[in-house]
Amino acid sequence: MQSHSLADEQLSDLPLRSGERRKNRRFDMHFPVFLRALGDSWTASETADVSAAGALFVTDRPFLLNTPIEYLLTFPPDLTKAPEPLRVRFFGVVLRCERVPDNPKAFGIAVRNTAHRYLSREESASYDAIEQKHQATSNSAAAIQPQKTGI
Repeated sequence: MQSHSLADEQLSDLPLRSGERRKNRRFDMHFPVFLRALGDSWTASETADVSAAGALFVTDRPFLLNTPIEYLLTFPPDLTKAPEPLRVRFFGVVLRCERVPDNPKAFGIAVRNTAHRYLSREESASYDAIEQKHQATSNSAAAIQPQKTGI
Protein backbone atom coordinates (compact mmCIF):
# COMPACT_ATOMS: atom_id res chain seq x y z
CA MET A 1 0.00 0.00 0.00
CA GLN A 2 1.39 3.38 -0.98
CA SER A 3 1.66 6.23 1.50
CA HIS A 4 -0.68 9.07 0.61
CA SER A 5 -1.07 12.37 2.41
CA LEU A 6 -3.39 15.35 2.40
CA ALA A 7 -0.71 17.41 0.68
CA ASP A 8 -0.33 14.77 -2.04
CA GLU A 9 -4.03 14.82 -2.79
CA GLN A 10 -4.43 18.58 -2.73
CA LEU A 11 -1.28 19.60 -4.57
CA SER A 12 -1.09 16.88 -7.20
CA ASP A 13 -3.19 19.02 -9.54
CA LEU A 14 -1.16 22.21 -9.16
CA PRO A 15 0.40 23.06 -12.52
CA LEU A 16 4.12 22.57 -12.91
CA ARG A 17 5.93 25.77 -13.69
CA SER A 18 8.16 25.72 -16.75
CA GLY A 19 11.46 27.56 -16.60
CA GLU A 20 12.30 26.48 -13.04
CA ARG A 21 14.44 29.18 -11.38
CA ARG A 22 14.92 27.69 -7.92
CA LYS A 23 18.49 27.48 -6.71
CA ASN A 24 17.79 24.87 -4.03
CA ARG A 25 16.46 21.40 -4.62
CA ARG A 26 13.00 20.72 -3.20
CA PHE A 27 12.28 17.49 -1.35
CA ASP A 28 8.87 15.86 -1.33
CA MET A 29 8.58 15.62 2.47
CA HIS A 30 5.34 15.60 4.38
CA PHE A 31 5.69 16.67 7.99
CA PRO A 32 3.12 18.00 10.39
CA VAL A 33 3.84 21.65 11.01
CA PHE A 34 2.53 24.46 13.16
CA LEU A 35 2.60 27.87 11.54
CA ARG A 36 1.40 31.39 12.12
CA ALA A 37 1.77 34.93 10.97
CA LEU A 38 3.81 36.72 13.62
CA GLY A 39 1.54 37.60 16.51
CA ASP A 40 -1.30 35.23 15.49
CA SER A 41 -2.19 31.91 17.10
CA TRP A 42 -0.68 28.65 15.83
CA THR A 43 -2.50 26.61 13.20
CA ALA A 44 -1.78 23.02 12.19
CA SER A 45 -0.73 22.24 8.64
CA GLU A 46 1.45 19.87 6.65
CA THR A 47 4.45 20.43 4.43
CA ALA A 48 4.12 19.46 0.78
CA ASP A 49 7.81 19.97 0.11
CA VAL A 50 10.82 21.53 1.79
CA SER A 51 14.16 22.93 0.66
CA ALA A 52 17.12 24.65 2.26
CA ALA A 53 15.51 27.98 1.36
CA GLY A 54 11.86 27.42 2.29
CA ALA A 55 8.79 25.22 2.27
CA LEU A 56 5.36 24.74 0.75
CA PHE A 57 2.41 24.10 3.06
CA VAL A 58 -1.20 23.09 2.62
CA THR A 59 -3.40 24.96 5.06
CA ASP A 60 -7.03 25.90 5.55
CA ARG A 61 -6.45 29.66 5.61
CA PRO A 62 -4.82 32.12 3.24
CA PHE A 63 -1.83 34.29 4.11
CA LEU A 64 -1.07 37.65 2.51
CA LEU A 65 2.05 38.01 0.36
CA ASN A 66 5.14 39.24 2.22
CA THR A 67 3.59 38.37 5.60
CA PRO A 68 6.28 37.53 8.16
CA ILE A 69 5.63 33.96 9.25
CA GLU A 70 7.04 31.45 11.63
CA TYR A 71 6.67 27.71 11.57
CA LEU A 72 7.69 24.80 13.68
CA LEU A 73 8.83 21.51 12.14
CA THR A 74 9.57 18.35 14.06
CA PHE A 75 12.02 16.11 12.22
CA PRO A 76 11.83 12.41 13.11
CA PRO A 77 14.89 10.59 14.49
CA ASP A 78 15.09 8.25 11.49
CA LEU A 79 15.72 11.29 9.28
CA THR A 80 18.14 13.18 11.55
CA LYS A 81 19.83 10.20 13.24
CA ALA A 82 19.30 12.06 16.53
CA PRO A 83 18.17 10.03 19.57
CA GLU A 84 14.86 11.94 19.71
CA PRO A 85 12.79 14.13 17.37
CA LEU A 86 14.47 17.40 16.47
CA ARG A 87 12.28 20.49 16.60
CA VAL A 88 13.28 23.54 14.54
CA ARG A 89 11.63 26.95 14.53
CA PHE A 90 11.79 28.74 11.18
CA PHE A 91 11.11 32.36 10.33
CA GLY A 92 10.25 33.44 6.83
CA VAL A 93 8.12 35.44 4.42
CA VAL A 94 5.12 34.33 2.36
CA LEU A 95 6.06 34.28 -1.33
CA ARG A 96 2.90 32.80 -2.77
CA CYS A 97 -0.62 31.84 -1.70
CA GLU A 98 -2.78 29.85 -4.11
CA ARG A 99 -6.07 28.04 -3.80
CA VAL A 100 -5.67 24.30 -4.15
CA PRO A 101 -7.57 23.05 -7.21
CA ASP A 102 -10.72 21.08 -6.39
CA ASN A 103 -10.68 22.17 -2.73
CA PRO A 104 -11.90 25.74 -2.14
CA LYS A 105 -11.06 25.42 1.57
CA ALA A 106 -7.34 24.68 1.07
CA PHE A 107 -4.43 26.94 0.19
CA GLY A 108 -0.86 26.25 -0.91
CA ILE A 109 1.47 28.61 0.96
CA ALA A 110 5.05 29.04 -0.29
CA VAL A 111 7.48 30.45 2.27
CA ARG A 112 11.08 31.64 1.92
CA ASN A 113 13.10 31.12 5.09
CA THR A 114 14.93 34.07 6.60
CA ALA A 115 16.22 32.39 9.77
CA HIS A 116 15.93 29.22 11.82
CA ARG A 117 16.76 28.02 15.30
CA TYR A 118 17.13 24.54 16.73
CA LEU A 119 15.12 24.34 19.92
CA SER A 120 16.58 23.00 23.12
CA ARG A 121 14.77 20.20 24.92
CA GLU A 122 13.30 22.75 27.34
CA GLU A 123 12.13 25.09 24.56
CA SER A 124 10.72 22.18 22.61
CA ALA A 125 8.72 21.03 25.64
CA SER A 126 6.74 24.29 25.62
CA TYR A 127 5.45 23.39 22.14
CA ASP A 128 4.46 19.87 23.23
CA ALA A 129 1.33 21.37 24.81
CA ILE A 130 0.32 22.95 21.47
CA GLU A 131 0.84 19.61 19.73
CA GLN A 132 -1.12 17.67 22.36
CA LYS A 133 -3.98 20.17 22.22
CA HIS A 134 -4.13 19.84 18.43
CA GLN A 135 -4.10 16.03 18.61
CA ALA A 136 -6.90 16.06 21.18
CA THR A 137 -8.98 18.40 18.99
CA SER A 138 -8.35 16.24 15.91
CA ASN A 139 -9.25 13.06 17.78
CA SER A 140 -12.48 14.53 19.20
CA ALA A 141 -13.50 15.86 15.76
CA ALA A 142 -12.95 12.41 14.26
CA ALA A 143 -14.98 10.81 17.06
CA ILE A 144 -18.08 12.90 16.29
CA GLN A 145 -18.06 12.16 12.56
CA PRO A 146 -21.21 10.27 11.54
CA GLN A 147 -20.62 6.56 11.16
CA LYS A 148 -22.05 4.61 8.23
CA THR A 149 -24.17 1.66 9.22
CA GLY A 150 -25.54 -1.26 7.27
CA ILE A 151 -29.14 -0.20 7.89
